[in-house]
Amino acid sequence: MEEGQEKKEPYYKGPIKRDFLYGLMVIIPIVATIWLVLFLIDIISGPLDFMFGSRLPVFITFLISLLFISVVGITARNIFGRSVLKFFESLMVRIPIISVIYKSTKQIVNAFSFNNKSLMSAVLIEYPRKGIWALAFVTKEEVNGLYDINGNDLGKDKCALFVPTTPNPTSGYFIYVNKKDTIPLALSIEESVKVLMSAGVVNPADSHILG
Repeated sequence: MEEGQEKKEPYYKGPIKRDFLYGLMVIIPIVATIWLVLFLIDIISGPLDFMFGSRLPVFITFLISLLFISVVGITARNIFGRSVLKFFESLMVRIPIISVIYKSTKQIVNAFSFNNKSLMSAVLIEYPRKGIWALAFVTKEEVNGLYDINGNDLGKDKCALFVPTTPNPTSGYFIYVNKKDTIPLALSIEESVKVLMSAGVVNPADSHILG
């Protein structure tokens, strides 16, 4: 081989890399879902094993977990259930540290609730530097109460943004930016999350089809 001549990769390496990455993108959501389900089952199975005095089969625990979660959802939707939930929340917010975790988690879950379209909107911003564009969610259109020690209003003409990470959009960074530096997108929160979880493999146009 002549000096300076680039060494070409074997022709089969390109397809193998693409197939591997595609397979990875298919497997990751499945594994994450299974892990979450098993985690919930493990939490619920503890009290059940104690009540019955022995380890229950995983299948039985899985069915009981699904039933328990469904019952909680049904109960929380009626008047009695909402009263019980409010009472439970009133207890949670009174416990130091626990109250911060509970309220923060609830706010994130509510923000990503696809049934409530008014909580957030998708935008593009240049982040973390000029020339790099990131998908973000507007969590607050108006920033109030943000003053420096001299009383200057630092929240004027700014909005609060949540910049999510990939492939887990529930973690990320909270920032304030000028409103003029954001570009509103014609994407719903659900469509934006699909793009984020796929790390860009799913195009914004494809998210409409997958919905």
